Amino acid sequence: MTPPAKDEPVEETTQEARLDRGLIGVDYAGVNPLTIAAEALVRSIKALSNLLWISIAGTVATIFLATLASLDGAADGMLGVGEYDIPLSVLPIACLSFAMFLLWLTAARLKMLDVALADQDLTAGVARDIFRLDPPVLDVFEAGNLRPFALLSGFSVVLWNWSLFFGSSIGLIFSATMIRGASTSVDTSPAFLVYAAFALAIMIYGAASIVPLLGRILERLHGERLKVGPARIALALVVVIAGVALANPDLPRVMTQSELRTVGPSRANAINGETLILERGEIVVLAGIAALRPGQTCWDGDGAPYPCGDQATVYLQSIVRDIDVFCFVYYPNLGICLPIPEGSTAPENVGDVFNARNLQARMVAAGLAFVEGEGAEFMGELQDQAQRYRVGAWQGAFQPPGRWTGTR
Repeated sequence: MTPPAKDEPVEETTQEARLDRGLIGVDYAGVNPLTIAAEALVRSIKALSNLLWISIAGTVATIFLATLASLDGAADGMLGVGEYDIPLSVLPIACLSFAMFLLWLTAARLKMLDVALADQDLTAGVARDIFRLDPPVLDVFEAGNLRPFALLSGFSVVLWNWSLFFGSSIGLIFSATMIRGASTSVDTSPAFLVYAAFALAIMIYGAASIVPLLGRILERLHGERLKVGPARIALALVVVIAGVALANPDLPRVMTQSELRTVGPSRANAINGETLILERGEIVVLAGIAALRPGQTCWDGDGAPYPCGDQATVYLQSIVRDIDVFCFVYYPNLGICLPIPEGSTAPENVGDVFNARNLQARMVAAGLAFVEGEGAEFMGELQDQAQRYRVGAWQGAFQPPGRWTGTR
């Protein structure tokens, strides 16, 4: 066999030669192993600081959303944002998903911190010096957190923040499910139980994944393991309840309310095809229907456009223009309303207003509103008749109110 020329490389056939030599031969003589561990520690501390700030911002946002939902969205199950309506049921999912992701990310950063502290080149004294020079926000790793009754320590404040977050989330769940059910007499217990189980699972996950890691890190730094303590646990439960009350101040009244409110008889005017404003300024939304919205356009049988949404408003105004109105009102402002002719007495039982003379039934019969939820039980036949005889919007084409994104 002819030997290879001197200028030609000899093909390497050994297992070692086939290895990637990208890191082989690199000179680490100038790299201090302590520098690597210290850098990992500093980065973990900064990441945890950012996550703590994000969790505080998330709590504030959740309280804000829960307050909006209880004030504006509980009546129709929607939260208006500009031209769009966001279903209330989406908000608890978004908040709890945010919590799950943030808790997972926090646990991941704590694991990174725990690994950095376990490095043999990084002594406890050096680690404590790094924490003193660049402490995380709220300083959850200082020795003061080890005292069970240190209710204003960094760990305690983080615990109160998350307790307030979950309390506000529970208040938001009540707005989206239980209070919505109280407003419309719909059984929403299954949805509430699903949300509640999801929230409980996230709380357990957060406690199980973060507290042991935090305890191990404090033990590495100070030689003593973190104990949450009964005082902190009791106060955390109080903060959860306070979060529910803060997000939903009307909750006690709703859950203990046994009878409907009555409004009227009094004069009224229509704001749109499903909303009345009465003499004393009280606003009542007609339950069980979704009317065509102001500004909405429909098309008649010949394909010509016409302002059907404005027609719905004008029609409801015409019904109540010269006659008093009496309403049974569910929380917060959903009502079953009936015109009361002069000299007539107002009905005593809510069952007496579930008939074809009430305002929502007349709007459905005119083809200017459509049944939804429990309204189908006593107005479904009226809607079928309006569709059969092509009354109102049924004479041509239209977009259902829930899909129309114009101004409400």
